[in-house]
Amino acid sequence: MSEEPMIEWTSGEIGNLWNIYMANSMAVCMFRHFLLKVDDEEVKDCLLTADGLSKRILSQLEDLFNAEGMAVPHGFSESDVNLHAPRLFSDSFYLTYLDMMVKYGALYYSVALPGFSKMGLRQAITDINISTLNLSNKVTEVMLKKGLHVRAPFIPTTKHVSFVEKQSFFNGYFGDKRPLTAIEITHLFSNIQVNAIKTILVMGFSQVAKNENVRDYFLRGKKINIKQHNILSQILNKEELPVAIPSHFKITESTEAPYSDKLMLFHISNLSSAKVRNFGDSMAVSPRHDLGAVYARFLLETANFAEDGGNIQIEHGWMEKQPANVDRDQLAKQQKN
Repeated sequence: MSEEPMIEWTSGEIGNLWNIYMANSMAVCMFRHFLLKVDDEEVKDCLLTADGLSKRILSQLEDLFNAEGMAVPHGFSESDVNLHAPRLFSDSFYLTYLDMMVKYGALYYSVALPGFSKMGLRQAITDINISTLNLSNKVTEVMLKKGLHVRAPFIPTTKHVSFVEKQSFFNGYFGDKRPLTAIEITHLFSNIQVNAIKTILVMGFSQVAKNENVRDYFLRGKKINIKQHNILSQILNKEELPVAIPSHFKITESTEAPYSDKLMLFHISNLSSAKVRNFGDSMAVSPRHDLGAVYARFLLETANFAEDGGNIQIEHGWMEKQPANVDRDQLAKQQKN
């Protein structure tokens, strides 16, 4: 392959690489404490693989930033981890949490790839995603072995091809509602699972957060997650479909924080932003009007929650500014002065 011309990075390349660096910087800190406390060898092996991947990504990105003359993000460091803090979560939660984060990572890398123009960067992101997908397979295999993997509801397989004959297919508010489609069930199930994991995470964070505003924010997030979970579960229950929620999660009674308030707040705000994308995707593939309305309401509610988390970060000087375009008017005013 011929050498690429020296072309500057696009906004898509800069923004996505910055986001990838921040997420993996946080992940390495999470894994540092997990790895000190984990007992199960198979769970530990999955965490070690994830930790190694995140560290490799950070090293690779630092080299790219330096070569491009771009500032390496501050991200998170050893100062954001308290290695002396007791365990906060169980091994089973470590594994289920990792499963969620790896899926989010694979999704983000896939969505980000079209924003890259330079073939070298595209190949780097492709390689990272392949490693992430392989890790996802490894985590799922361990979860299946340990009985921790929760399957989506079963429905009968289709025996004959048929076509939609009436516009009532979209009904949701008035008249008879058609049964949920397989994709609608899949997204309801997936959102319920994510809410369950995130609820455990904010519950744990709320009991160790030092700042009162941060602690209250986590408690508010817990209430939002539980409310959304109940609404989504009711939809499946009306279809006589089981709502399988993991019952193996455990939170210890520790009140000593393993992570800084800055890291925990960034993590929850980031997960909230990911949930906004989830709800948007779910709305796009759920033709029933009532489902679209539920997801639209959840999307707005979660987006407002994420923004409030960002405001708390700003108040404490914790929000690292993303790369952005220059303010031409401000430059002109400076020249005038």
